[in-house]
Amino acid sequence: MKKSYQSTPIFALFLSILSIILSTNQASATKLRVVAYNVACGQWATPERIAQELKVLKPDIVLLSEVPKANRGKKAKDWSHRLADALDLDHVHVGTVSSAGHKSPKWGDPTGNYGGKFKSILSRTPLTEGKDISVEGSGWKRASAVRVETEIDGRKFALYSLHLPGFAHHKRQPVELSAWEGSKHKALADHINAEKESYDVIVGGDFNEWTEGLVMKSMLKETKMKNSTKEKSIDHILYSTKNKMKLLQAGRDWGPKNQNKDNVKSDGCLSDHPWVWCELEISN
Repeated sequence: MKKSYQSTPIFALFLSILSIILSTNQASATKLRVVAYNVACGQWATPERIAQELKVLKPDIVLLSEVPKANRGKKAKDWSHRLADALDLDHVHVGTVSSAGHKSPKWGDPTGNYGGKFKSILSRTPLTEGKDISVEGSGWKRASAVRVETEIDGRKFALYSLHLPGFAHHKRQPVELSAWEGSKHKALADHINAEKESYDVIVGGDFNEWTEGLVMKSMLKETKMKNSTKEKSIDHILYSTKNKMKLLQAGRDWGPKNQNKDNVKSDGCLSDHPWVWCELEISN
């Protein structure tokens, strides 16, 4: 009678070792959900209403642009913290530079409590070293990004949320590299390239540059980053490729209703921008 190898102690030991190897490999990979969203100064929706839509994504990091802050004299809870609370994200950093110097009342929410066009970052993991990075170049003044650091499963990350002027709304798109060389995107790329080699980098926000435009392509080439946003868009999430990080899925969504052609608030529309999101896998 032939003895089955499946019943031998050696085979059982082999299966046990294989199981340990597979479980170790699975444990060494972490999935990370990132959202970038221009919230239109909170003029079209409250943070709690926006959270109702974003919750389904279960984001770990949210990169906000055109986010308002409490107006002077208003005893209102910070807008970004309200969104973070609604998304069960414990860590928040809010920048201090309002894009193009815009303030209330024109760039404010309907309650009059909030105004301005700031950048902020919400996160599931603690944030440190928060700072504003002002960049010079073509387009409107007072353009900036906010930068923070965080640690995820032992890996250091530099996170950027930005709002920059670009050529997306120009009738003629640039074809000469001089447009890139003189852009604020080039200035920000220099900051990104100065990051420590060991840091992973994620950059998201309103670039005001089309996905296939000269400036976006130049930025990816200069920084050696990849764009998770494949559709035609001016909002993007970029991620570094120097360490093990893989794009699993990505999307772009307006929520329950798109903006109308006149860019005027309509019922059910949350912002004049869609949010973009991606899921990344990081391996140790």
